[in-house]
Amino acid sequence: MRTHRDTPVDGGTLLYAGAPPSGNVAVPPTPVPVPFQLVGRQLGHFRLLKELGRGGMGTVLLAEHALIQKRVAIKVLHAHLAEDPDLVARFLSEARTLTLVQHENVVTLYDLDTRDGRPYLVMEYLEGQSLAAFAKGPLAPSMAVELLKQVCDALGAAHAHGIVHRDLKPANVFLVPGPQGKQRVKLLDFGIAKLLSRPAGQLTTEAGMLLGTPEFMAPEQCGDAPVDARTDIYAAGVLAYFLLTGQVPFAGRTAAEVLIGHLQKTPVPPHQVNPNVPAALSRVLLRALAKRPSERYASAAELREALVASLTVTPEAAAPVTFAARVRLAGTPHSQELRCEWVGRAGLFLHTDAPPPQLLSDVGLLLRLPGGELACTGQVVRHVTAEQARAWRMAPGFGVQLRDSSPVFQEALARMKSGARLEPPTPPPFSSVEDPEAERVLKGFRSRVSVDHYEALGVPRDALPEVVRAAAQKARATLEPLKTRKLSLGQRAQLERAEERISAAFQMLGHVERRAEYDAGLGNVEGVERCLAAGLTVTAMEGCRRRFLAEHPGRDGRAAVHRLSGDALASVGRLQEAYTAYEAAVRLDPLDLEGLKRWRSLRARLRATPAPR
Repeated sequence: MRTHRDTPVDGGTLLYAGAPPSGNVAVPPTPVPVPFQLVGRQLGHFRLLKELGRGGMGTVLLAEHALIQKRVAIKVLHAHLAEDPDLVARFLSEARTLTLVQHENVVTLYDLDTRDGRPYLVMEYLEGQSLAAFAKGPLAPSMAVELLKQVCDALGAAHAHGIVHRDLKPANVFLVPGPQGKQRVKLLDFGIAKLLSRPAGQLTTEAGMLLGTPEFMAPEQCGDAPVDARTDIYAAGVLAYFLLTGQVPFAGRTAAEVLIGHLQKTPVPPHQVNPNVPAALSRVLLRALAKRPSERYASAAELREALVASLTVTPEAAAPVTFAARVRLAGTPHSQELRCEWVGRAGLFLHTDAPPPQLLSDVGLLLRLPGGELACTGQVVRHVTAEQARAWRMAPGFGVQLRDSSPVFQEALARMKSGARLEPPTPPPFSSVEDPEAERVLKGFRSRVSVDHYEALGVPRDALPEVVRAAAQKARATLEPLKTRKLSLGQRAQLERAEERISAAFQMLGHVERRAEYDAGLGNVEGVERCLAAGLTVTAMEGCRRRFLAEHPGRDGRAAVHRLSGDALASVGRLQEAYTAYEAAVRLDPLDLEGLKRWRSLRARLRATPAPR
């Protein structure tokens, strides 16, 4: 079994501008001396057994607890680096990062301590191999997507805490063998991870130096543009490209050639490099590799969904079978007939040059199938702009996922697609008595009709986007079977109200801009923070704030008074009182970015944690 030695010890490559080497070769600023012998020594309760790997910042060793014989991996900072306060701060930053991110696909940090002035991390000991060792050639699309799904889950957990990894590559993805030949992904090495809430003056890079690995660096990493969660989306796209084709999208003899490729060149579509890659999966990768962050997937969860959906395209649907559907678009008085094609079993792509409906909104559809017309509802899950359509050689438009998943509807859809005519499915007749099983289910939903959207879905006000999505899916799955039961007239009405309430709640909380405005109305600053972590841009936030203040005039003025009071109190050292004033300001005007910065920064200072940006 291969262990941690397969991965670099440090958080990533230190690449000096103008340096000749490319690839995954680290170019440290100074040679790393042979460390003092550590094997056989005792660190706390742990006895160091053997060295697993060594890098520019530290040495990783296998250790065992003296009393319970639990094995761990310990990362010790090199002695000559422990004398540099900035490098120690960077080493401890990795510890704080891992402490924030608790997820099954991220390596676990157990403890942090210091011995003889040298800090060390006590981490989960993994047995397996790195993805770099595992992927010796192109992987089957199903295998690649299975691994990438777990990578997306790990990134999503990091992004939820405002952390960008910035050095995602095969060597930093560890595979632990599981049952039935499956592999469990563990994301390693947050050594150069960027905590978005880090103070502006804290060390991240030195002048003239880039942090990362050239082949996996997003265009914004190659220059001076801001780095955010979408930077990791790009790196995940490069990783996916490598797993599916056996090569990276941009290579060169020097690091400069590779960086120019990221900045200026268009990647060859993966399905042209490897014909075994489905065209739909190829399109997903090209969007993840978009030069502009705004054109990539907004979150790791959205990329994960797209990867999974790309494999549901059947061979018959891969050669598009087009038909017509009537749909009413926003801002139009009448419905329009659009050409569309199947994407998988329950997805449609509708061709249009007009502005598409908002993401996650519902649209009414009348499908004109060979067997007749079938009415249904679809949720908008994807936009393809005219510019993207040209790059991907497809028509512009939008994709929808059909809402109705009941067996009755699916049977009717399958038969009408094949040309068979049938009467539209009708609900069971009403009953004069209430259905006991339905009553048990509906009882839990009655209280959700008149509460706020968070309570309607049963999630906390600082819920992660994936938690909101899962809660809505669970509620719909609970209500769906009731449609086929013989309900009383009152139960049928309750069922419809419950479905409408769940749909309305998800429509609001499942979209970052709508959720941000809704949270502002509640004074829910924690919810606004979640929206920022999920990809809400500053421009979009400013638009949300304008609309919010138009509905709540005067709030910005009252918030400004509290903020100025906080400034005055902070200037004389009355920090707790200043924090109270800042909090009052952000509760009144939660979408004011400057107010949020002051509040979050002082909160971090009082808690002795890294201050947010």
